[in-house]
Amino acid sequence: MILTGCGVEWPFVPTSVAQYRAYGDSITHGFTLDDPATQSYPNLVAKYEHVTLANNALSANQACDVPTLQIFPNQDSPTLATHPTYSLLIGTNDVTFKGVGPYEAVFELCHQATISWFALPAESKVLAGGTVGVTTTGPGAIDTTNNWNSWTTGGLGSTVSFAITTSYAGPIYAWPRIDDDNPATYSYSVDGVVVGTGSVQTTPRIATSAAHTTNSLSFLRLPSVRAGKHVVTFTQTSAGANGVSVVGIGTPTGPSANSLPTVLVGTIPFHIQNPTDPCNFPKGTCQVYIEDIEADVNLFSADGLNVRLFDTRKYMFGTPAEMNDMLHPNRLGQMELSRSVEALW
Repeated sequence: MILTGCGVEWPFVPTSVAQYRAYGDSITHGFTLDDPATQSYPNLVAKYEHVTLANNALSANQACDVPTLQIFPNQDSPTLATHPTYSLLIGTNDVTFKGVGPYEAVFELCHQATISWFALPAESKVLAGGTVGVTTTGPGAIDTTNNWNSWTTGGLGSTVSFAITTSYAGPIYAWPRIDDDNPATYSYSVDGVVVGTGSVQTTPRIATSAAHTTNSLSFLRLPSVRAGKHVVTFTQTSAGANGVSVVGIGTPTGPSANSLPTVLVGTIPFHIQNPTDPCNFPKGTCQVYIEDIEADVNLFSADGLNVRLFDTRKYMFGTPAEMNDMLHPNRLGQMELSRSVEALW
């Protein structure tokens, strides 16, 4: 499909075949721009790099909205063959609506889930919707709503197990779902040894403020294991039909980083310059979330994944010349955001 704006034609393609896939909130979407299809930073990056683009960002989204409203509805599951480059710029609305403190832990669960999902190709995952490596006991069913394809247990003691073979010693990742309306609890084990317990509900609740999302994708980084075959089992420990819902597991110990998807993760941009805005303080609200974002990037990079940080604050400073309003960059500000991505491309 060709969209035209400001005299410039630009190709938009389905998520499944786009070479560059952008995720985020209104800043990535291009809210307040005259022509987001040509002026938002993902479009500028794609044009400069001569790649096709799927801009899946949605205005007002928070971190936990991204899996629920952007990733799985678009059926975005990277493979080694496609080698997409991803960008993720999220957190402005988490800061604005939820502030610092207890909600940071919820932000990090969804932020880590998104990064790890993009960074690991399908070849490194064992998914509940697949036909190999998944066994279940007791009541349960596959939930295909919005393309989640997760197995949900349905009774006390019921299980879902995933068998995976690792090439090297290292951690195993898992993607259980979280849900404000589900009080279920569970344990998880590796090779028959319980290594942790969890609750489907988070404290505080997900409850995103604008999109009203109440369920999302979570993330577990399980202890390191030796190379070889391993089995990860989730067991429902609460009574009732509400159980734990798991999308799958994966291992970062596989293909070399240069053959993996590239995930570029952004820092929260400056708000418009205002001496009373805590987002712009060196130790203000946004900086607290930025430290969480940096820690997530460092975690996955240390695991050997191709995850990099693009620092928006080295390029776009929130001056009146760069902003359309308190939160949203204008054409100049978007151009500077594109440069922060280009620096890591």
